[in-house]
Amino acid sequence: MIDSPNQASLRDAALFHLAFFALALPLTIGLEGHNLGRALIWLAALYNLALPLAARWRRHPQWYVLWTFLLPLSLTLPAADWMLVKRMGTLVFPNYGVPKLANVVPVYFAGMWIMLLWPITLYAAAVKRGWSYLFAGVAALLLFLLWEWAARPLNLWYAQDVNMVAGFALYPLIPEALLAVAALWMWRVTAEAPRWQKIAGALAVTVFYAGALSLFLLWVK
Repeated sequence: MIDSPNQASLRDAALFHLAFFALALPLTIGLEGHNLGRALIWLAALYNLALPLAARWRRHPQWYVLWTFLLPLSLTLPAADWMLVKRMGTLVFPNYGVPKLANVVPVYFAGMWIMLLWPITLYAAAVKRGWSYLFAGVAALLLFLLWEWAARPLNLWYAQDVNMVAGFALYPLIPEALLAVAALWMWRVTAEAPRWQKIAGALAVTVFYAGALSLFLLWVK
């Protein structure tokens, strides 16, 4: 059973993310090419090192537990991006000269998915259980919408050959909302499970998300 995060945990989580993105945005805006790619690798690594350290410093063990659950999910979600690039042909990553997973997805994306899923899941867990999944879905829809909108001017990725509004693709939005709902549900289901079951659950969420992307691409494209 996962305890609802207390006010101190939620406040510190907000401060942590405000501080991180206040550092990250000025460092990335204006960078191009290899410099941008290297900066994104360092920032993805910094986030995933700073979060568990902050959890210990501020005495929020739930932060660490959530991080250990979501990290395998974040590491495997680029497989869905690989599918969109190589099989669907709807996603393009600019070449910034950094290592790529499966020679397709820039390695920093393995550490970036968690940047949105972690705060969404934590704050959703604080909502009354009957409404928590709705909160997770709506919050994910809004944050991923912002993420998709910001990706084009930052030149992180871009969509092609799909229905788009204001430069971003429509088909991933509902799957991304469902991803957050599934992550929250699986975190709760595996709360007291052995470590290997938590990892298996995270991998199952990745498979679910890839399937949702495929269906919505079929329906919306």
